[in-house]
Amino acid sequence: MSKSDNSVSAAAVSSASSSRSQSDLRTGDLSDSPPPMSSKNPPPRRTFMSALASLDLPLDFKTAVSQWWHAPSLDVTEREVLSFLPFFPAPDATRKAESKMIELSKGRSLNEFEITRTTEPVEEELVVLHGYGAGLAFFYRNFDGLSQVPGWRLHALDLLGYGRSSRPKFKVKAKDKYEAVHASENWFIDSLEEWREKKGIEKFTLMAHSMGGYIGVAYALRHPERIKKLILVSPAGVPRDPWVVYEDEAHPPSSGLGSEFTSTQADTTKHSTKPADKRAMELKRPIPNWLVFLWERHVSPFSFVRYTGPLGPQLVSLWTSNRFSLLPKDEATALHNYVLGLFTARGSGEYAITRLLAPGAYARIALLDRINKLDVPTLWMYGENDWMDIKAGIKAASKMRTNGVDSKCVVIEKAGHHLYLDNPENFNAVVVDAMRKTE
Repeated sequence: MSKSDNSVSAAAVSSASSSRSQSDLRTGDLSDSPPPMSSKNPPPRRTFMSALASLDLPLDFKTAVSQWWHAPSLDVTEREVLSFLPFFPAPDATRKAESKMIELSKGRSLNEFEITRTTEPVEEELVVLHGYGAGLAFFYRNFDGLSQVPGWRLHALDLLGYGRSSRPKFKVKAKDKYEAVHASENWFIDSLEEWREKKGIEKFTLMAHSMGGYIGVAYALRHPERIKKLILVSPAGVPRDPWVVYEDEAHPPSSGLGSEFTSTQADTTKHSTKPADKRAMELKRPIPNWLVFLWERHVSPFSFVRYTGPLGPQLVSLWTSNRFSLLPKDEATALHNYVLGLFTARGSGEYAITRLLAPGAYARIALLDRINKLDVPTLWMYGENDWMDIKAGIKAASKMRTNGVDSKCVVIEKAGHHLYLDNPENFNAVVVDAMRKTE
């Protein structure tokens, strides 16, 4: 990446982190960040199809039956993950955290994890949104560092239809695919705006990952007066997809989406000397026709987990054993239980993805074609081994700067799509820096 792109390379992020002053380290809590992960002797990679074919499932059948029959509730598994924080459930000397259910209209509600500093007045608000199929507790390795910044209050939310938020039936009556896109976006935007009104927050900084990043941009386009800054973490739907600009055009022949399910955490936390675009091309795989068929008929991938009995927990373990392979055992186990609860809960917001994205995770209306109207300072963040299109983020940041909007793209080394989890120390350092520079 060139200086003209105003981007920060992975090496630059690492260098900047190591050269911070001692006061910055204390304030950003980097000295107390989780220990760096080791890729020595990583567990063997399991792919979905190969594991099924060989029945080499990481979770034995007896345990799977037990998890299927006696699955703990989401509030229990969420609390188990969040309890790794030093200030929850009991507060520490400077912070307290509360799990809240914010009631909205029409019987809906949003689950919120609020972290408040108790040593000074609240001056700034940070709202955090998760990605597709995830929940607010996925950021458990970031809450400690981000809540060290004086004057900031954090609000991590489960999007409507996800996590412990209410899960109303997802309905979109629009038949035109572009009308369906906007109707699906509004389903999330309206609930987020009502939450803001209930909380009495005038303006806030929004940090959002993947699908949450897409929703965050849609919200900022609708309510720009409410956003101080956007922090988009490997957002979905940025690049144009030349294959699905129009309804009658073919779907893309390949995508990097499959690596979300086949890459281990050891893979995503390796440092690579290859250019980002070359790494992204290596991750692309053909999209099978059966996936296109199910996608266009709005079949949720989580249906396979919900309706396959004891096989469900085993299917989940295929992903969690890869995705959390370098985490301490107790954390990985807690996250597996949490993910199992997320994947098996009643289907709701997950059905929006096939309206918003085409097969292969390309947006039906690309964000690159919408950011001309986005007049909000924006930080784009990616992992160096990200399967999302890093070049699209760089292009988006450049396009915004051309329009006179403060924007840049940062690449975090030794991290993939879940960069906040793969390299929390460097991730937190960049976000804390952005928080301190918020006006």
